[in-house]
Amino acid sequence: MNLRHFFIALMLIISLPGLAQKNNEYIISGRINGIGNTKVLLGNKPKNGYSSAFKVQYFDSCYSKNDHFTFRGYTNELAFYSIEVPDSANGWISIILENKKIEITGIKDSIYRSRITGSPQNDVYNSYKTKIEYPLLMKKRIIYKVIDSLSKLNDTIEITQLEKKYLGPYNRKSEDNLYRFIEENPTNYGALYELSEISDLINIDSTRKYYLKFSEELKNTSLGKMLKYRLFEYTKLIHLKKPMPNFSMPDTAGIIINTSELRGKYILIDFWASWCGPCIDEMPKLKKIDSLYSSKGLQILGISMDTDGKLWREFIKKNKIAWLNLSDLQGSNNKAARLLNVESIPSTFLLDPEGNILFKNAPLSEIERFLLGWKSN
Repeated sequence: MNLRHFFIALMLIISLPGLAQKNNEYIISGRINGIGNTKVLLGNKPKNGYSSAFKVQYFDSCYSKNDHFTFRGYTNELAFYSIEVPDSANGWISIILENKKIEITGIKDSIYRSRITGSPQNDVYNSYKTKIEYPLLMKKRIIYKVIDSLSKLNDTIEITQLEKKYLGPYNRKSEDNLYRFIEENPTNYGALYELSEISDLINIDSTRKYYLKFSEELKNTSLGKMLKYRLFEYTKLIHLKKPMPNFSMPDTAGIIINTSELRGKYILIDFWASWCGPCIDEMPKLKKIDSLYSSKGLQILGISMDTDGKLWREFIKKNKIAWLNLSDLQGSNNKAARLLNVESIPSTFLLDPEGNILFKNAPLSEIERFLLGWKSN
């Protein structure tokens, strides 16, 4: 299950609306026809939707009057924020928040299509999306529809030919467009966001090259730091046969556990979530591993990507999961997942008694084979 969305929620709290000088603040003035007098929220919902792993947060709220609303505050870094009307079907629009006077105009039934003015960051980014990326996306969607039809007919030969003839060139064109956009707009937050979205799909050397073109301001945003870690620091820090850095996290009782306390045993780290179907499918295998090897020096450590503590604890109790489980309830922003660059779940790691990494992001079946050999030795 893809957890690609988005890793930018964690540090947004520090950029909440707060005290600011009048000449260095944001003012969001909105007119959404049809909302009347209702609650409007300023949050962190991403522009392209989100999965169950994303932790939704709200930083401010106000009440509209006759379709008009205003937010006022200060942000110390660029980031995507969402303006949301909870009782609307298509109830939010994402904007790059900067300390400017930003105006939003739209209608209740399609808030996501609202017009944004007064923000250079949004002007540049939206121009790229509508004039350059969107036309190419429409062409790719046509090909995907044809491929979907062929998939139902099991026509793998024709699918392969279509992918080679059209999707490959389209994807390369899309990457070229993004690289040109970055070169021309190294201070645009949207460009950084777009690069982060495809960073695990393209050549890492190319991604590093274009990351270095961004301004220092962008590199120092929460998203910029996260991307820097994935591109430059993770590969130096996390290695097979090298110690995994320790981390601390609460267990189901709220007690903080540090992974250094588990040294002396083989540790099977399982990244999972109560809403993850494939993770649930693996639970019987994990229970079997636990019953076979827990008395022989193996400790299973569950790291949950849940955001709702009650659902997490209830799932563990209902399914009689006996091994240690930790979670900071930050979803895809889970600090252990960020440390180990976990992009999808289920994902498993195996450490030796000294804390060295034997397997990383490995299928459980690979670890099972290792354990069979370990048991026989």
